[in-house]
Amino acid sequence: MAEKKRLLQILDLVKMLPRSNCKECGLPTCMAFATHVLREGAKPELCPYWQPEDLAFVKESLNAQGEDTAYPDHLFSARKFVQGKIKDYDFSEVSERIGARFEPGASGEDCLIINLLERLYCVSKADVEAVDGADHDLWDHVLLYNYVAENGGREPTGEWVPMESLPGSLAKRKAFVRGCEDKIAAAYTGKPEELRAALEVLKADFPELESNAEVAAVFHPLPKIPFQMLFWDADPDDGFPAQIKVLFDETVLDYLDIESLVFLGEKCAERLLELQ
Repeated sequence: MAEKKRLLQILDLVKMLPRSNCKECGLPTCMAFATHVLREGAKPELCPYWQPEDLAFVKESLNAQGEDTAYPDHLFSARKFVQGKIKDYDFSEVSERIGARFEPGASGEDCLIINLLERLYCVSKADVEAVDGADHDLWDHVLLYNYVAENGGREPTGEWVPMESLPGSLAKRKAFVRGCEDKIAAAYTGKPEELRAALEVLKADFPELESNAEVAAVFHPLPKIPFQMLFWDADPDDGFPAQIKVLFDETVLDYLDIESLVFLGEKCAERLLELQ
């Protein structure tokens, strides 16, 4: 019988990390970061201080371990659950409703090509793959499967609403602020032009609005889900920190549930920080 390969453990990662607790990954300690990589699916490259060979080893090991990784069981369960919801879907009919491109599979494995933050993913009923082969994680799978499972609804109307006005959002509002708005505001304090340039990569429009925001943009993290993002830079004289406010089209819950919307906000923050 072949010997079972030993799984990466939290202390394995800690030994390879700088152990300076610099917080640049967004977590208070290197131990917390290692825990999030193995238990929550955080991307190891969020730490900028790996030795290149160590980072390559960790990423290769996590990919090789697959479902034997320390990703939480509920994440695999969530993916399997939502895959079950779409098993009888006709992708050729779903594609137009969610703004995806339908590609029939030669072996019967049809695929939807979905643009997530200007990266294309091939979503089949069995798996999710980045079209360009880029790294992604299981959280992306769950998000994209949930987007497909909602099966679309009303076309976006252009009527913008805050998260707190959406049904069932009160318990999730703080998580969205913390994981999306606050992170982007902190990263782009004093850098409105850099934020504008990053949003241009995401194909944002910059409409004239009745607002005193330094940056006002509309972009689509997912094809049928527009975000309106307003950025007010910090005012040191008055002691005001930089602030981001995200508004949603009133139809947003036709395309994603609240929990998935919070995660989409976190993905937006991650992508905009990556584009700095």
